[in-house]
Amino acid sequence: MLIKSLTMIDFRKYEQVSMDFGHYTNILHGENGAGKTTILEAIHSLGYTRSFKTRLDADLSRHGQIGYQLKGLFSDRQGDEHEVRLKVESPRKKLVSVNNENLTSRAQIIGKFPLVSLTPEDSELTFGSPEIRRLFFNKLLAQVDPHYLENLQKYARILKQRNALLQAYANNGVAIDRVLISTLDDQRAGVASLIHEARSKHISEFKKLLYEAYGELETENSLKMAFISNVRISAGSIESIYRSAFQESLGEDMRKGQTSRGPHRDMFTFFLNTKDLRKFGSQGEHKLVLVAIKFAEGRFLENFLEEPPVFLLDDLFAELDVKRSMMIVESLQGGHQIFITATDLADLRHHGLKLEGDTLQIIDAGKIQTNG
Repeated sequence: MLIKSLTMIDFRKYEQVSMDFGHYTNILHGENGAGKTTILEAIHSLGYTRSFKTRLDADLSRHGQIGYQLKGLFSDRQGDEHEVRLKVESPRKKLVSVNNENLTSRAQIIGKFPLVSLTPEDSELTFGSPEIRRLFFNKLLAQVDPHYLENLQKYARILKQRNALLQAYANNGVAIDRVLISTLDDQRAGVASLIHEARSKHISEFKKLLYEAYGELETENSLKMAFISNVRISAGSIESIYRSAFQESLGEDMRKGQTSRGPHRDMFTFFLNTKDLRKFGSQGEHKLVLVAIKFAEGRFLENFLEEPPVFLLDDLFAELDVKRSMMIVESLQGGHQIFITATDLADLRHHGLKLEGDTLQIIDAGKIQTNG
């Protein structure tokens, strides 16, 4: 997969601009505030209908404007072109189309235009809360397994209804409808078992790719990843195990006013030399693991979708030494379209990036002119 061109209208600082991209390495060059990251945001928004920096479309509109428009021309491995348009008319109205066909849900575009972003915001993946890691793996698995996304959405609807009952009881003393909550838990157990099975299967594959990627970057330390179910899974019917766990936790849930057991509380944890990375890792160790995670993400998507993803790399070389930077560049330039932001081209050369040749295009973000 690659993106050949991009048009932005009233997106962040850009009033109306269009630009073409090279098929291999694209350097987005300019001072801080020039709009380099905005271009990455726009590409990400076309692939996933949202930015990697914010979920609020109002934050993305140019100052004084209510909405924005994006258009991108993608080309797949077979050379077929696909025009993606995203139009936000108001905070509540977002229109997405592919080849002039309007999409009725975000799920219809997930996995169609695979992208891997590595940005300063992604540091939360190793530093942040368990919820951030769940969101990452949910997004990853949803791209390769449409049933997984459907089950996540179904589970979320059931959970929302169940929590409303629990909160009404805990906050206002409203009596719990035991028949209704039992019915919800029966439904939730079935969906939870499917989510658990999908996670177990796909995470097993992801871990292999993660260990392979980390081993290419680091040989002195040992990285391990654990998928820890919130409900202890043993032999027998997984659905029955979840149903029993939900029944056992109902008293606690009623006291707290929230649901304590289920896949919405599963944990994904990284260990470096048997120690929890989140608690004990240095800045450099976190960055190296993060890069390995992103490498594994790209390989995972390519294996399942049979389409090489586009890499969006913002502030790639921070916290990395030159040796590893050169290894990363060499690996990424093997058949992928990549975008790298830079304030200093000399620094890119220092980190092993050759800035000459027909496989590279340099775009000065500070000099992109408004069209019309």
